[in-house]
Amino acid sequence: MTQKRRHPHGKMEIEACSLKMQEHIQQLGISSVADYKRWCRAHNFSQGLDKSPRQRQDERYAVTRTQASKMMAKEKKDRNLIEILPRIYNQEIRLEELQNAVTRAISNAFEASTAPRILLNLLLYLEANSDLLKEATYIQAISALANHHESWIRPLTKWKVRKHNRDRQFSELVRHLLAAYEIPLFMDSVWFNGNVTHQNWFKHIGTGQNIRTAPDIPIPLTKKMAHHFLRAPKHYTVEEALRWGQVYALGGDRYLVDALRQTRLARTFNNDDFWLNVIRFFIANPMLDVSHVQPIIDYIWHQRYENRRVFVERGVAREIGPAQPNFSMRGRTPETLLRQVEAWHGELGRESKSRELEWMSSQIGEFHSLEGNKQGRNMKFWSIRELLSSDELIDEGRALQHCVQTYARSCHTGRSSIWSMEIEDENGCRKILTIEVTPREKIIRQVRGRRNRLPTPREKELLRRWAVQEGLQLAGYI
Repeated sequence: MTQKRRHPHGKMEIEACSLKMQEHIQQLGISSVADYKRWCRAHNFSQGLDKSPRQRQDERYAVTRTQASKMMAKEKKDRNLIEILPRIYNQEIRLEELQNAVTRAISNAFEASTAPRILLNLLLYLEANSDLLKEATYIQAISALANHHESWIRPLTKWKVRKHNRDRQFSELVRHLLAAYEIPLFMDSVWFNGNVTHQNWFKHIGTGQNIRTAPDIPIPLTKKMAHHFLRAPKHYTVEEALRWGQVYALGGDRYLVDALRQTRLARTFNNDDFWLNVIRFFIANPMLDVSHVQPIIDYIWHQRYENRRVFVERGVAREIGPAQPNFSMRGRTPETLLRQVEAWHGELGRESKSRELEWMSSQIGEFHSLEGNKQGRNMKFWSIRELLSSDELIDEGRALQHCVQTYARSCHTGRSSIWSMEIEDENGCRKILTIEVTPREKIIRQVRGRRNRLPTPREKELLRRWAVQEGLQLAGYI
């Protein structure tokens, strides 16, 4: 219901509007009701505050279309890189003056580079002889190559493009500069993630040396593990490839590795002697559905490593050690372990509900997209928003019938950030996907729909657009 008050001159003036309309006005990027009315008048929309869902969709579409037009106009500038690159290098153009993603990425690369002159020459050569500078994605990787220029084994000017695909072009470039021996394609990722240790592993393998002797390797590898490591799929990260080598050498298969990629074991190798026993347990029980791998690993980690918080008096808490610091896989069966996991999930759900936790936003931006059109009467408004309380996680889990409420503690401590993809159309608003992001690494780590289904191709495309918008990485197994 709208609220009214008497104007000093006796007229009725609308001072506030419904909560739904307030949220709608904020989504449009408008700060006040008065500004909203002016905007409606300028765009030939009704100035009233009692709008139907269809009218609100039309207005959001108008904003989206305007923003897209402005962005396209900006990106038409700064296209002549041969002329503009030296000016960026000489700091004749400030970052805020650059209008498209490529030139802004180049400016940031020069700022962080340890070899800016080499980087300039490399960029100029690639602009004249490749398509790599048409996407901002490659700028960080190219800058990393410049930083390793002292290890180049061939002259840059001897490299010629043979492929139209940009990923192929980059693969050929990095191997021309740094590799005398064959290197698996998944190693290309090291130039995009900024991990200098992994970049040195690339050079180590490229000079014909064994990954087992690479500097700062986090785990010991047998010859068989090293052999399988080099055969990991091209979309794997280096850490995932190490797990691939371990699992295949121990007798496991791709299904198990892909399940492990969705767990903390794909990101850390701490206490790896113990976790190798867990992996052996999965391999020894091949009839265990791999969908249980992640819940089991979460349970084991919580029992063995995570401190517990207990209240010693009202409002006063202290931390005590893990529930089972000596947790062992010896003598366990899949049936008993799954019963323990299910009981733990139930306890976490009850705990999160009773404590009603809340947490701060991760500072990652929301996503909004309007598709369809008014004439076709097929408009849909997609959104991705962050969930910021245990109550919201419980509602999300109930709507999609999964156990996302167990993430309340991880969200409260900042280890995870949970997001909900929703769609609004003529049938109303409904939840579609639950998304887990690791805030520090900015990786979309897990995506599940109703009853833990995987995302559809259309939903993946929306996730990719959000990832590009917010500088996130989409895990390769999604």
